[in-house]
Amino acid sequence: MSGLAEKRGSPEGFLGEAYRWARFREEAVSAGGVGSAGSLRGAILAALEQEARPGLILEFKRCRPGRFVAYHTPWGFVEALGGVGDAWSVLVEPFWFCGSLELLPWFASTGKPVLAKDFVAGPGMLRAYRSLGASAVLLILDMLGWRRLGELYEEARGLGLEVLIETSSAGDAVDAMASFPEALVGINARNLRSLELSFERLLGEIEKAVTSKPSGALLVAESGIDSVEKAVAAARAGADALLIGTWASTRPREVAALPERLRGVKGGEG
Repeated sequence: MSGLAEKRGSPEGFLGEAYRWARFREEAVSAGGVGSAGSLRGAILAALEQEARPGLILEFKRCRPGRFVAYHTPWGFVEALGGVGDAWSVLVEPFWFCGSLELLPWFASTGKPVLAKDFVAGPGMLRAYRSLGASAVLLILDMLGWRRLGELYEEARGLGLEVLIETSSAGDAVDAMASFPEALVGINARNLRSLELSFERLLGEIEKAVTSKPSGALLVAESGIDSVEKAVAAARAGADALLIGTWASTRPREVAALPERLRGVKGGEG
């Protein structure tokens, strides 16, 4: 009978690493709740107040509609960035962006706030993000409309999630900042109906929104930032934070230099 009870040690090599992270995932999904890693708003305010630069929300992004972006393990991604970034944006949408909910607890374990990025359609999705460690959630105005946005905003806040409201124009951004003063409000350079991208349009919309931005509001520039020069331009146009996706995944070592290059850019604002 002793031959039927062969004892094996822990697996080695890649299998050992895969098993270690599988156990991490099992513990996260079985825990009945993973604590979030702090406030997205607080992280952005700290960058503005302590270093006079926009907050950096760096995105873990493997795919986008119609194409592969880059391959990284989560830990390889953070290492390549040198640990910079005030918060993480984690794409959890599985069909077009190769995302997974199980990425959330790993990024939360770094101690930085985590934005769950998805096409949110209902409160069940919000509960799933919160249970796995998200600090904040993206709600897209152009998809939801004002009424449904308001409903999901209240659901998210009731769960303890902060909200980044994504808009596509200065007018909608100003209305969102006035209507939801606790939210962060973003303007996307990408038209999500056509997927066309225009950084120049983004700068123009940010500049218009800033002229009517309520006191205490935080404005986020989303998409289209793929160089230091564009990051500086978005900050000078009035963005309080930059959400950087493809550039962070494809050339992370360039992005790692951003905090130093942006330090002081917001210092002249009043």
